Amino acid sequence: MHATPGDISSEESIERFIESLPHSIKGTYGGNTTCLEVRTDDNEIIIIDCGTGIKNLSAELMKGDFGKGKGVGTILLTHTHWDHIQGVPFFSPFYIKGNRFNIYSPFDDIKERVEYQQVFSHFPINLNYMLATKEFFILEKESEFYLNNVKIINKRMHHPGGCFGFRIEENGKSFVFTSDCEFNIDEIDNIELYKDFFSNANVVVFDTQYTFEEAIDKIDWGHSSATIAIDIALRFNVRKLILFHHEPDYSDEKLEIVLSNAKTYMSMNSRKRGVLEIDIAREGMEIEL
Repeated sequence: MHATPGDISSEESIERFIESLPHSIKGTYGGNTTCLEVRTDDNEIIIIDCGTGIKNLSAELMKGDFGKGKGVGTILLTHTHWDHIQGVPFFSPFYIKGNRFNIYSPFDDIKERVEYQQVFSHFPINLNYMLATKEFFILEKESEFYLNNVKIINKRMHHPGGCFGFRIEENGKSFVFTSDCEFNIDEIDNIELYKDFFSNANVVVFDTQYTFEEAIDKIDWGHSSATIAIDIALRFNVRKLILFHHEPDYSDEKLEIVLSNAKTYMSMNSRKRGVLEIDIAREGMEIEL
């Protein structure tokens, strides 16, 4: 419907035309729940949360050492609401003997929570039957620890039932993930408590589930808006902001409106205009720091 005869006159012109289209036309932002893969400079793998998106990651990992029972990985769990752990039973590397996973979270009962998802009344295969070695480590809340040369900091977030964001630093680069966070009036009044967590991050993936108007009507639902995310990112000199944790009822077209409105809001801040780059999360998205 959008193509002209010139747009489809050759393979090269077709590729250029497709690349020029909005993502809502040439693809989809996707509907899987939260799972991010982080690769360190030494190619070590860190997985953040185990939502249904881990099924796609599973297929990729099984092509390498994890398919041979020789894989080693780290998992960071922000919290245990279903959309952040429901992919665990379908994560193939967990079934392969020889694979090793270290699972970290600030929740004292993190192992019991994950195991409970797979009691027999909920799923026919329990966690122990998945033959990979899985060790659980409880992090001190709002602390830091190291994985070789990688520094990982956790920060408590306002969310029903509790949640933690993670900041990952290596060789002068920093990546912050804070999904399922609500910055209400109380949190904004104390925003300087988050300075060390956000400051000068290369990339921040931030919960922007609601529009500003929706967020006003959904106090204590545990999510934020792009407006709040931009204010925080500008305040703490973030280089790139990724809008994340999309409202499930939004269409791809609606998400592009959210992104467009976010860029408009940022441009209205004349003091810091152009400093912050904004994009919106989509499945398969890759960012290199």
